[in-house]
Amino acid sequence: MAYLNNLAEYHKVFSAEDEAEMDSKLGLFRAFSKLCEHNRELLDDMLATDTSAISHVANYIQGMIGDQQVYIISNLATGKSKSLYSTDGLWTIGRDPRQSDIAVPDKRLSRCHAAVQYSQEQGFVISDLESTNGTYVNGEKLKRVYALRDGDRIRIGSSLFHFFLTSGVHTNQSDAAAYHSIESLENGRTLH
Repeated sequence: MAYLNNLAEYHKVFSAEDEAEMDSKLGLFRAFSKLCEHNRELLDDMLATDTSAISHVANYIQGMIGDQQVYIISNLATGKSKSLYSTDGLWTIGRDPRQSDIAVPDKRLSRCHAAVQYSQEQGFVISDLESTNGTYVNGEKLKRVYALRDGDRIRIGSSLFHFFLTSGVHTNQSDAAAYHSIESLENGRTLH
């Protein structure tokens, strides 16, 4: 068996197609190397993403501002849309159904990982609740409360979802009940 001793001998062995493929792979390797140098945490998060948790249906939380009530609609917990009403405008997200309003079966979530809250002054905001793996909005790790905008992309644990905002909705709780299962949350809580 002959061993190739230098780069010139390798070029003789590879065809032009093989060389183009190798250049493409080398370019990808260089991009990941730069990413690793400048933002190792992001690269670690990308590589640690649990692909088995990815579903075919896009996950979301939709903030609904109606003339009578504010609520959210989400499919995070079960994959099916569900309306959630809260008298204090606060919804928690985590893996423990006893501690979280939206319980998501994701082993990378803390028991009570993040919270979405609505106030007339700020609109909908999200906050990380000192979770182990953090909360990311549009690829940036949250360090404080973040005012959500329509289309924001949120990642908690292995779960990726989008936030959508709908205002001026003319519905009441009985109208929404015809389309979604409803849960009402009545304990007084505040996000700080």
